[in-house]
Amino acid sequence: MINDCIIDFDALLKNYKDVGIYEFDNPSVHKYLISIAINFKDSFTEIKTSNPYVIVLKTIAYYLQSNDIIMTKNKIYDFLIISYNFLNYSNEKIKDNQSISKSQVIDDSLFDICNDILNQYDLYEDSVRMQIPNLIVDIITGLLFKSDPYGNKISVFQIKSFYMSKKEAIINKNYSYPSEILKKSFNDPESITCDKDNNNNNEYCNVLKEERKISHNVIEKESFNFLSNIENNEKLFFDNDVVYRISQITNRDIDSIRQSLSKVTEKEIKKLIDICNNHDKIIRLSKINNITDFKFEIERDLNRSLSDKQIRHSQISIKKVQFYIESLLDSKFEIHLTHGINHVKHNFEYGYRLAGLLKNSKSIS
Repeated sequence: MINDCIIDFDALLKNYKDVGIYEFDNPSVHKYLISIAINFKDSFTEIKTSNPYVIVLKTIAYYLQSNDIIMTKNKIYDFLIISYNFLNYSNEKIKDNQSISKSQVIDDSLFDICNDILNQYDLYEDSVRMQIPNLIVDIITGLLFKSDPYGNKISVFQIKSFYMSKKEAIINKNYSYPSEILKKSFNDPESITCDKDNNNNNEYCNVLKEERKISHNVIEKESFNFLSNIENNEKLFFDNDVVYRISQITNRDIDSIRQSLSKVTEKEIKKLIDICNNHDKIIRLSKINNITDFKFEIERDLNRSLSDKQIRHSQISIKKVQFYIESLLDSKFEIHLTHGINHVKHNFEYGYRLAGLLKNSKSIS
């Protein structure tokens, strides 16, 4: 069991806020989040985990929900990937007597869940979308630690059904994550109690009481920086045909694409070129919904057979090609600190290679 007294939630939250997709640079918000994390077990008694990284993620999720912050689809994707990396990396920092399994099963499960969330997100009611960050934290915790934050044991092979069950319960209003306690303590300064013998905690409380109103609009952080001289980089990496094809796929204007491409590595540019060269094939395949017809078309093009699992994987990747390209342009694929790859990006590209849309970096059995 981790001793709560020695947990530096200030450092953990600063580590997470570096991604820049929330308003954590506001000192009041930051201190408010610390106060939630410090008193987390008192506020949310149903949560059994003692992992401080999970507590930080749940704190952020409850903060977003309690303040009615509805994230965009792109930011939900950011939240999922960054939270996964943050929690996975925690195993290098702490030992919680819980083993983390790293396997293709985890990668596939994360990919499928991410795909489902992104496909359905815009269809949900606001009350459901506000709870998605909390659901994501529960899923990632269960996926990595074989137990959700509430102490329920979950096999990695059960994670998809666990996700679907909890998602449906939220949609059908059979379950909802609590947030009333956070709203009360946030909107009512008098409900915040300070320990006069604890100077650190007292400092947080005083700031919270003084700051009665905080803006909750999520700060939009630029995903890329503009270069002052793009032409020199442009001629090294891409030509007008590639830009035009990307514009067709993403519906972005030419100038913004050029600006984005100027920050993409040569390795990723080559992948974009492969995708653009196969644009007509992608359009044709993306219109095929029947898995049998899709399998026939792929195998006819490749002149070899693929397993049903490989076909399904490839079909999912192709239907998300716009999302994949935009994520590359906006540098959304965060590299995992330990593995040196991004699992979702890796899964997309595996699907494209299976279909012959990307050149193989190595042979695929």
